[in-house]
Amino acid sequence: MITSRRDYLLRIIDEVSRILGVIIFKHRAGADQEALETVVTGFQRLFGLDADQIFLLTPEQHYTMLTDDEEVPEFARDKVLLYAALSAQAGEIYAKMGNRAMARATRLNALRFTLKARAQFSAENFPVYAPDIPTLLAALADEPLDAVTAELLRSGGSAA
Repeated sequence: MITSRRDYLLRIIDEVSRILGVIIFKHRAGADQEALETVVTGFQRLFGLDADQIFLLTPEQHYTMLTDDEEVPEFARDKVLLYAALSAQAGEIYAKMGNRAMARATRLNALRFTLKARAQFSAENFPVYAPDIPTLLAALADEPLDAVTAELLRSGGSAA
């Protein structure tokens, strides 16, 4: 049973990683609405839930769902970082579409989840899709960070 769960998680991580590539391709091609829809597909696959169920939950609940009951810490870390990468891409798309509020909110989620992953899990062999903390900070530099995110950054969640 453990092997089948491991295989399942590896497939999910691989599939969402590929979805991330599709998002980047669509965004670069100027198909921003399609890219945003693909972000939602990535979240659906990551959580195994419909979009309306996912977006009823808070980011804290998302984090708990991604990390609780995960026997292999690297799987939990990689799922958290996939969530962060999807959020970072959503932030880029929203910024390009001129939706400043959503761009900031999704980038903050990306930063928080990346910082939490760095604080809670091994930074060794971080996946290539992990968001870059300095890039997120630069994108968020127009306003001060909220207290929770600033504390995560101060407490060493960042190896950057």
